[in-house]
Amino acid sequence: MKNLFIILFLFLISIYSIGCDSSNSSTNSSDCPFLNQSLGCDGVCAENPLQNDACGICDGDGSTCDGLWNVFYDVDVPIAGFQFDVNEGNIINASGGAATEAGLSVSNSSSTVLAFSFSGATIPPGTGTLISLEITGDSNSFCIKDLVLSNISGDSIPAIIKNCNTIIYLE
Repeated sequence: MKNLFIILFLFLISIYSIGCDSSNSSTNSSDCPFLNQSLGCDGVCAENPLQNDACGICDGDGSTCDGLWNVFYDVDVPIAGFQFDVNEGNIINASGGAATEAGLSVSNSSSTVLAFSFSGATIPPGTGTLISLEITGDSNSFCIKDLVLSNISGDSIPAIIKNCNTIIYLE
């Protein structure tokens, strides 16, 4: 009877371990007990967990950043690099967003932002904050211009600028 209890106990542990092993699912966080769950910024495990916005606000919309102006993207192809100018502002710093998450090297002058990868990293297709700019001036006047998006081969990716700060892929 004692051996049956040990076998049952080991069986239950192995079943629990299989369900909690993060290598079984790319969408499972090792901090969450169930498959297809990840830990959100609020500390709650969920299939669609809350995330920090570009300002670091849990479940925020990116609109509360003091001194930051976010550039958004909506593309169906990977982005290997980008460059653009911003009119009517003085760029202090460019960082964050998908560019930083992907490991792109980001640099800026007072009016230009440049990002690319030395290792071949790309920003995956999707939507979100491309980069956050610390910029001075009248934010109602800021607008991206002279946009260049590149794929991994260095070829241009066709895109338009919408609402002065959103890059939209053109098929």
